Amino acid sequence: MKTISRRHAQIAVAAVCGTFLSRSRFAGASPLPPILHSSAGQYIQLRPKPLAPSQPIETRGGSLIDFASYRGKVVLVNFWATWCAPCVYEMPSLDRLASSNNTDLVVLPIAVADGGKPVVEAFYHRLGLTHLGVYVDPDQQIGFFYEKNPGHGMFPLYALPITYFIDPHGRVAGYVPGVAHWNSPQAAALIRYLAKAG
Repeated sequence: MKTISRRHAQIAVAAVCGTFLSRSRFAGASPLPPILHSSAGQYIQLRPKPLAPSQPIETRGGSLIDFASYRGKVVLVNFWATWCAPCVYEMPSLDRLASSNNTDLVVLPIAVADGGKPVVEAFYHRLGLTHLGVYVDPDQQIGFFYEKNPGHGMFPLYALPITYFIDPHGRVAGYVPGVAHWNSPQAAALIRYLAKAG
């Protein structure tokens, strides 16, 4: 059996590492998104990426949601309820994110509570939330809990809160189950990554 000299082994390792590094350097942006952990997991990227509804949806709660009007921006669609303790904990963080001057981002908090807009408005007032819109989906026309999906919603609600991301091309890129820290560097990195998604 022929043995390889130490010098030849070093050259072979250097060649393999150099090839790997050069491919990584010229591959452009990483195909993997930045990691954003939450109380119930982490960001989960969807493949394939389904298109968000192209027609406006008017919920039975009186909210008009037009995903197509947000093309060119990252849309953070957060499903929550006033009776959900983790949601209550997360809302101030979402409010701060919505108050940022990020023109490439839209924050859509959609309440699935049955109380309607007056209950959500009172909740916002009580917590001092001033940068979030009031959207309600009491009949699961946008997000749905049940397998039968009676309201023909598009977004499965595996947890509350749960946040879906729509990329600038109108595709549902992925979701984060549970509470996330929306003012963290990790959240900012994920939003930047999605804003550049092609």
